[in-house]
This record gives sequence, structure tokens and C-alpha cells, in this order.
Amino acid sequence: MDDDIRAVEEAAATLESAAVEHDPAAASLQSAVAAAVTHGKPIREVAAAAHMTALEVLDAADAVTYPQHSLQPWTMLQ
Repeated sequence: MDDDIRAVEEAAATLESAAVEHDPAAASLQSAVAAAVTHGKPIREVAAAAHMTALEVLDAADAVTYPQHSLQPWTMLQ
């Protein structure tokens, strides 16, 4: 199994067992997803490993890649 996908699966499992949604496990999953996408892994494969939709995977990768540019249209109008 690919190391990037394994990291996503492990981070997803940790998040699923976490009691609090904003636990560091969420940041870990987001980072693992972004790394897998950055390394060219197929979005569908990453989504399946993370138990996320393809759109959630893309959003997570964007949030890590462009942290200062959240996808909030009202902040881009300034």
C-alpha cells in the first residue's frame, strides 16, 4: 500500500476515534490529505481512505496549501 494513502487512513481512523471534532487529529487528517493530493494521488483514492467526499478532499488540500486564502467570497472583495 502507498505511504500517502496509509497516512490518510491512519489519520482518518484517529479522527474517528477522537472525542472532540477540533482535536489535533483533524489537523493531522487535513495535512495527510493535502500531502497525498500534492504527491499526485487520485482524489477518489484519497477520499475513500479519508472517508470524505472528493470535494472535502479538495477543500482540505486548499486549506493547507493556501491557509491565508480561505474560500470565503466576502473576504476576497476587499
